[in-house]
Amino acid sequence: MMFGLIENITAKDTPHGAARILSAMFETCVDRVDAMTNVLDDALDRLERAKVGDELPSPALQIERARPVAAAVYAVEKPEEVIHGG
Repeated sequence: MMFGLIENITAKDTPHGAARILSAMFETCVDRVDAMTNVLDDALDRLERAKVGDELPSPALQIERARPVAAAVYAVEKPEEVIHGG
């Protein structure tokens, strides 16, 4: 969806303004991909620890589970479901 906006942004804004907006969009995409790789690494780590029998959750996972509202899905689901989609 975001990439469909590029043409409209470049057509309706000044070159400097469009560059600033597109740069912010790109940085946001990079940040999201970085966050997704961190979540995947954490899920894989949890899966390996579960296989060994170590069920000690990471501090970030404990924080997400303790949130009363809108906890992160990866924190409350089983690692197998997060990775395999099952």
